Formats: sequence, structure tokens, C-alpha cells
Amino acid sequence: MSLWRKNAENGKIILPLRLYHSLSTLLTLAVCCGVSSILVYILDEVVGLELDLPVALITCSLFTLISSALLLAWEAGFYIRPAQSVVEATGRIAKGDFAVRVPQPENLVSTEEGVQLIENFNRMAKELQSIDHMQKGFTGSVSHEFKTPLASIVGFSEILLENGLSEEERREYTSLVHEEALRLSRLAENLLRLSRLDAQAIVMHHEDIDVDEQIRQCVILLAERWEDKEISFAMDLPAMHVKSDSDMTKQVWLNLIDNAIKYSIKGSTIHVTGESTPNYVCVRIRDEGIGIPEDKQAHIFERFYQCDESHQEKGHGLGLSIVKRILELLGGQIACQSQSGKGTEMIVALPLDSSRSCVLPISAK
Repeated sequence: MSLWRKNAENGKIILPLRLYHSLSTLLTLAVCCGVSSILVYILDEVVGLELDLPVALITCSLFTLISSALLLAWEAGFYIRPAQSVVEATGRIAKGDFAVRVPQPENLVSTEEGVQLIENFNRMAKELQSIDHMQKGFTGSVSHEFKTPLASIVGFSEILLENGLSEEERREYTSLVHEEALRLSRLAENLLRLSRLDAQAIVMHHEDIDVDEQIRQCVILLAERWEDKEISFAMDLPAMHVKSDSDMTKQVWLNLIDNAIKYSIKGSTIHVTGESTPNYVCVRIRDEGIGIPEDKQAHIFERFYQCDESHQEKGHGLGLSIVKRILELLGGQIACQSQSGKGTEMIVALPLDSSRSCVLPISAK
């Protein structure tokens, strides 16, 4: 292992703090001893004080101690400079300024610990700034999602309060108010579910689950949705068993199948296949719907993200966020493969035991 390294970007020499301290102390003592010896020589030979040996040694030692103490005190400022910068920046972060960054010192020689301290602080500040932006964006998105159905409910209820409406018109407006109220209810339910999942750190329930049977049950539960669109299912599910949280895995299948139904065209087919390996089970849910543009696939698991405005009537952009968070808790993975106009395939891998994680990447077929 090298005791020092050179930064290729700015030519700085970076030393471990202990090594730098040892070298600087030895150099300081050597310089101070040399200077003190020269001063004693000058006092003895040039000035003509004719100092005795004991007096000369004491004088030299005093000069060395005083000058070394002054130089080492000055060098101590160099050691603590990165920490002082971080302390000042931490105070600004405490006041809500997450944009603060600590620049690296311009010294030719730096300590490795000081460089790492500043790098880690800047990384932390960047993450806090990202979280702050995300929180503000989340608040704005929630406000917008609530505002739209509330505005509809207020508008239609004002119409219902007017006289002169026929029974058919009254029924129509009442139905619209009911639909928007249900939409608000689903939004609140998803937000509460997501909040609980965010606060959850571990999975409390571990039970034996027949994944293939659970997926079939979810398809039956959503029968009214896919029957209205004349959608058929092509299922190839071998026996697949995992030890996990049944409610969580059921929510994953419900959300993914509901999405596949939502974005499938009328009369199309949804394909559900599965496979079991020694370490995990893999389930693929593929629709023949509108697909997702490639440049937007990286964002589909973000909260409230919708590929375009036309999707707002179909949901709030929380379903896949819930799925991803559940799979994180269960140690699973999810991936998306899609082409515009050719449909979307969601691939889910679940470990056989949720106390472990899927270490193998999901491969595309």
C-alpha cells in the first residue's frame, strides 16, 4: 500500500494525517535545531559572549523549544482547517441552506483525512439538497392531485344546488361527484400506504406463499376491470413458493396487473409467466398496450410521475412507487422493458426468503 498518492487533476500530494504530522514535526524540529545552533554560534563567535558549553546547550534548547512551539502551533491550524470549514458549513445547513459546499484547500500537500472529510460532507449536502427538492416537489404534486378532483366536486355540487335540473342531469352530476370522491379516496389510501412503507424498515411477517396461486387470485379480483375491455390472459405459471409477507406480495401483483389492464387496448392479451430458481422466483407481466417511450422508462418508479398528461385520468403515478418500495423491503427487484406502441413488460424477482435479497440481476429475455 502506498503511503502517499498524487491527485492527477490538480497535482496535489495527499498524505495520511499521521504521516504528514510525523514528517512535519521532524522537519520543524530539524529546522529549529539548526537555526538555534546558528544563533548560539553567532552569539558565541561573532558577538563574543564566549558562552560555556552548558550555557550554550541551554540557550540552544530554549531557542529550539520556543521556535518549535510557535511553528507547530501554526501548523495545527492547517490540520484543523478542513474541520473548521465543515463546522461553518454545517451551521449553514442547520439553517436550511442545503446548497452549501466546502471547497478543497489549495495547499500543495493535503491530508487524506481532510480531503475525505470534505468530500463526504459535500456528498451529504448534495443528498440533503436532493431530498429537500424531492420533498418540495412531493408537496406540490400532492396539492395538485387533490386540487383537481376537489375542484370538480365543488363545481358539480354547485350545479346540483341549482333548481331546474332534470332527474337525468341530476343523476349524471351526482355520478361525476361520486367518481371524483372515489378518486380522492384512492389517492389518500395510496399516500397512506406509501407513508407506512416509507416508515417501515423490516418485514415483520414471513409466511409460505404460493406465488402462482396468489397471482391467479389477483387476476380474479380484477375481473370486472379486464372483462369490460374484453382482455384475455395467457398464463404460464409453474408452482412457485416463497417465504414472505403475503399482503405485500399481493399488493405488488394487484398494482402491476391493474397497470397492465389500464394501458392495454381493447381485446388484447396480457401474458403472465413465471420461473423458479434455487435462489428466487421471477414473474413477468406483459401487456400489448401503448408502451412507454425509452427516455421516460427511467422515471416510471418516481412518485407522481406520469409519462404524459393523458395518463392523469388513469391514475396518480403512485402505483409503481408502491411496488418498488415493497420490493425493496422484501429484498426483491423490478425492471421494465417497453417499446412505444408494442406494450410493456414488468419483470419481478422475489427471493425465496424475504430475509435475504436477490443478488442476481434481472436478465432480459
